[in-house]
Amino acid sequence: MDLQNEFVYGPATSRRLGRSLGVNLAPPGRKACNFVCAYCPYGWADPPPRAEWPRPSAVIEAVDRALAACGEIETITVAGNGEPTLHPAFAVIADALFRVRGMRAPGARLALLTNGSTLGRADVRSSLRRFDVRYVKLDAGDVTTFRLMNGPSVGFGSLLADIGYAGGVTLHSTFVRDAAGGVDNTAPAALRAWAGAVRRIRPLAVDICTPRRVPIGSSLRTVPADVLEGIADLVRSMAIPVRVLA
Repeated sequence: MDLQNEFVYGPATSRRLGRSLGVNLAPPGRKACNFVCAYCPYGWADPPPRAEWPRPSAVIEAVDRALAACGEIETITVAGNGEPTLHPAFAVIADALFRVRGMRAPGARLALLTNGSTLGRADVRSSLRRFDVRYVKLDAGDVTTFRLMNGPSVGFGSLLADIGYAGGVTLHSTFVRDAAGGVDNTAPAALRAWAGAVRRIRPLAVDICTPRRVPIGSSLRTVPADVLEGIADLVRSMAIPVRVLA
């Protein structure tokens, strides 16, 4: 999937979100993320300077036009090119999206896809109430696997604490293996640690998946469906709803 060159993209249909209109808060065509996930095809990119982030009014105007033209949708999904909560005016945009959804698409859900790294900020936590569904990435349950999977830019202990404190989230976990032996978050010790983190967070639900494709030239490998189902069984044993996403 290419980086989004617009503030709004879709609608597209998925099992998780139904017919969804995507909202990109990053500068068009540019990645804006503080994680460098092993399976991400875009590599590392420093978050842009404050002046380069899109104006909230430009994003909201684009969403308003799209909602007027796209027909009925089930979800308005804030995701885009990286981590949307890094936008300096994320709280302002969340409030405005809540209002425009009420006017243009009152039957649609507002969804947020986040890596959770900013949930320690009071303004971001407060903005979560604007979203009907909050998907938070959790690919690891221990600091070593986290650094291999998602990079070293965020403190892992505080990340887990912030996700748990936020509450009311659905975890989204991606599993990979590495033919070169670099990272495997399906290994027994890594999986036990991940399951322990899930148990402590007590999410509303967990979605698990493996990438549809891995970066070109990477030694990463996708995880077979039967292994994903085994991981799902771990979650079911905690009495937490779980989906394996194809």
